Amino acid sequence: MTNHIKIIQPDDWHVHFREGDMLSVVTKYSSRVNRRCIAMPNTLIPITTSAEALNYKKLIEMNAIKKNFEALIPCYLTDNLNISDFEYALQKNIFIGAKLYPNNATTNSHFGVNNIKNIYNIFEILEKNNKILLIHGELNRSDIDIFDREKYFIDEELNHIRSSFKDLKIVLEHVSSDYGVDFVKTNSNISGTITPHHMLLTKKDVFEKDKINPHHYCMPVVKNEKDLISLRKAACFDNTKFFLGTDSAPHHVNDKNQNNPLKAGIFSSPSSIELYASIFEEENALENLEIFSSINGPKFYNLEINRDYLILEKTNFNIPEYTQEENIKIKNFYGNQNINWKAL
Repeated sequence: MTNHIKIIQPDDWHVHFREGDMLSVVTKYSSRVNRRCIAMPNTLIPITTSAEALNYKKLIEMNAIKKNFEALIPCYLTDNLNISDFEYALQKNIFIGAKLYPNNATTNSHFGVNNIKNIYNIFEILEKNNKILLIHGELNRSDIDIFDREKYFIDEELNHIRSSFKDLKIVLEHVSSDYGVDFVKTNSNISGTITPHHMLLTKKDVFEKDKINPHHYCMPVVKNEKDLISLRKAACFDNTKFFLGTDSAPHHVNDKNQNNPLKAGIFSSPSSIELYASIFEEENALENLEIFSSINGPKFYNLEINRDYLILEKTNFNIPEYTQEENIKIKNFYGNQNINWKAL
């Protein structure tokens, strides 16, 4: 019986650090196990310039509990980006890549792109500089069901991007559907991140009879059992093209509750690697956890694999119901539930 797992220290390729007091709390929990995290740029004023990226990076890293923790910042793509500054920031590795938010697809995405074809020149720059395009892959339109937004984005937008920029490296973030998994697996230069909540929840956990569970509501929404199973298989077995990205996205309980259930975001940083380990154990795939958590991501981003290691112990870990520090209170994903692993 395995009581301990030793893996290369993981990275989290999708975290929402937020701002202000919330940022210091998120950084504390994200830096407890991860060596690097990609910090999403959808702050209240989006991060679109090299100066903003450097400031945000410094702010996050000064709040980390480990000195070698590194925040990686992508540029928030807009219709009126400063192209010369953008290319400069890519070449100086100030931006790890660029994040595409279709307009109004998720939190703070109202600055996002209205017509993706209008920024194809930016994709050319990314391709030329061998940098990554990170995509929130949903098409938000009144005639599209909320559960089909990923499929429609792939069909109507991502297929065109792929055919136009064959050498552009793309991460389809928080893949949420069987359709998305198949697309990533069958297209070159594309990888995908997978969250723990998309491998643990279905829509029955969100839409409960006549009400919504606000703490299970996220974008993209979790879907059917078929999708959950496909995501688990992709992460645990077909995992050369998939890697860890929690999409940990906190909201204060005053802003995300039964009175305001559609505030998208799930906070999993206090138990992220432990949740992944539990999932991999359920799939009898613990030997593949390190590949998913610590190897595939840096390989795709052309970064060194971490040199330090993390030990996970098999023990009863009761995830606290809330993260609460000073004036911050967040409902933890899987709060007050027991799982079988704890990072030492």
